Amino acid sequence: MPEIALHPFHQTTRVKLTVEINHDLAQDLERYKAFYKQAYGAEVSEADLLREMARRFMDGDREFQVAKYGLKARSRAPRQPAPSPAPAPKEQP
Repeated sequence: MPEIALHPFHQTTRVKLTVEINHDLAQDLERYKAFYKQAYGAEVSEADLLREMARRFMDGDREFQVAKYGLKARSRAPRQPAPSPAPAPKEQP
């Protein structure tokens, strides 16, 4: 099988999932669907919208990616400034 850069996207695994959400989130989801339609001119289902949101959320979670792939975690600690070089000794007259 040839190796190509584009992963196989025609194969999907379907799992039916029932999710309970509160009223405010349901309204925001409807608003986002309208926002998506305005931006792209296409209707999307709640399932498609939530699936893509969940995928992007997990793809963007660095700590989850570390756990998923066993990668080395990048430090989130702020960088310490490099120590200043010592001043050059003054010349004696």
